[in-house]
Amino acid sequence: MGIKTVSQFRFHQRKILMVILGAQGLAKELATVLEWNNNNEELSFFDDVNENVPKLLFGKFLVIRSLKSLKNHFIKKSNRFILGVGNPRNKRFLCEKAENLGGELCGLISAHALIGAYENNIGQGVCVLSHATITVHVTIGKAVLVNKAAIISHDVLIGDYCEISPGAKILGNVIIGEETLVGANAVILPHVCVGCRCRIGAGAVVTKNVPDDITVVGVPAKPLFQ
Repeated sequence: MGIKTVSQFRFHQRKILMVILGAQGLAKELATVLEWNNNNEELSFFDDVNENVPKLLFGKFLVIRSLKSLKNHFIKKSNRFILGVGNPRNKRFLCEKAENLGGELCGLISAHALIGAYENNIGQGVCVLSHATITVHVTIGKAVLVNKAAIISHDVLIGDYCEISPGAKILGNVIIGEETLVGANAVILPHVCVGCRCRIGAGAVVTKNVPDDITVVGVPAKPLFQ
């Protein structure tokens, strides 16, 4: 998983040169996190899809508009990038594309997140947003997004490219497979295993194991097309 310590992700109070891949909602939120961490002076964005994105985001930050230009940026300025797109499959696709161009995936932890000091292992490219809580003995895989006010309790394992939405609660001894999205304010109860590429609906309460490639919704959560 390319595990690093929490301290390697905090860019608090120092200037960095970084590209955020994406220029829409999540990317702009990550820029805000960097501002709160006092180091957004050297940011650029990348978006080769959305034509309505301005040349300068917020009238300040350059938006790179082609893969060729992104590769040149990696070569001439800095190859560090943060994933600023939602949807686990999109994250994997864009990450692999940037890495093939020579980019180095980096993570970001908000100075306003609460992360325990004991036995937490955080993978490459993990982003933890404001007021999220990670308690103890949690292992988080590559390029996972832990969104605002999410809570991850003890002894949890989260696979690569997952997305934990705002307000979601992952309780103790839970396993979540790669590329799974846990919806806003959803709850996964203790000792539940959720498979790979699953979707947990907003507000769902997951009481039983969920197989791979399943979408569950409701209280208690059930497969969407049962």
